[in-house]
Amino acid sequence: MIEAVLHSLTAVTVLVLVASVGWLTAKKGWYDDRGRTMMARLVNLALPFFLFYSMTSKFSHDQLIELLQMAFLPILVVVINFCISLVIVRLGLVRDEVRGTFLACFSASTVLFVGVPVTLAMYGEVGIPYLLVYFFANVIYIWVVAIYNIKLDGVRRQGRAQPRLLSRQSLKMFTSPPLLGFLVGLVFVLCSLPLPRFVSMSTHMIGQLATPLALVFIGMTVQKVGFSRLLHMHREVWLILVACFLIRPCLMYLCMLPFDVEPLMQRVFILASALPVSSAIAVLARQYGADEEYASEVVSMTTIGLIFAAPFWLTLVSFL
Repeated sequence: MIEAVLHSLTAVTVLVLVASVGWLTAKKGWYDDRGRTMMARLVNLALPFFLFYSMTSKFSHDQLIELLQMAFLPILVVVINFCISLVIVRLGLVRDEVRGTFLACFSASTVLFVGVPVTLAMYGEVGIPYLLVYFFANVIYIWVVAIYNIKLDGVRRQGRAQPRLLSRQSLKMFTSPPLLGFLVGLVFVLCSLPLPRFVSMSTHMIGQLATPLALVFIGMTVQKVGFSRLLHMHREVWLILVACFLIRPCLMYLCMLPFDVEPLMQRVFILASALPVSSAIAVLARQYGADEEYASEVVSMTTIGLIFAAPFWLTLVSFL
């Protein structure tokens, strides 16, 4: 028990120390808006290589087939969580002008940007393939259900035409570099295709940039927002915090109980469900005329909230 707690505290300390580099350098004024954008782009550049290497180096064909048999669990959790958010909206606990964005935020996690560093700190690269299963379910939710509800907010605010559930943009997202890196790696493993050593080494080297840069970016974001914002938040933001750090991970644990899920998969799935809201939600809110300020506040506050929630969940899952 003591060993599990110490391991969790060590992982959290590593995450905080690396993120503090971003916080300190941002406080010294090293970055303007262009600098922050460039840092995010570098992370997104490295992620496809990281995902490809993770898929091709960690699992054999048979192991991957076994993993994919449990892929329905993250999808089930996302669906149930979305239904809970609908109930909250129907109870009148959410302002009409942000209800679509609220529904999007309630279930959309930043699985790669934050999930990768957390998983690596706790379990090393062996935990990444499990994280990618949750990532796939999350991508489907964001680019089909979440984007549709955000568009509905734009309709209500600006009188735009009624959106379609499936759009050209949502379909285009399935050709995004991070998802392509994951899918190409999936094909290589499922088809047992040989991978040249120089490709493996190159993708590994470039992919290693993703984790430290992502943590530095998180530190930059926390410094820009500030902890004082936690004292002045709308009710809808508090509800999202409860969803991220209590409802989603508890749902994931309950959904796994009837099934024979190996301990490492359980831990990674729970951690993946207890992550901040995806920054893509704020981008989509700006693009489609929804409440960009609310979406940005939710992304920022849940990122800060992770600092307090991570030690609890990292320690708790160690006992599974």
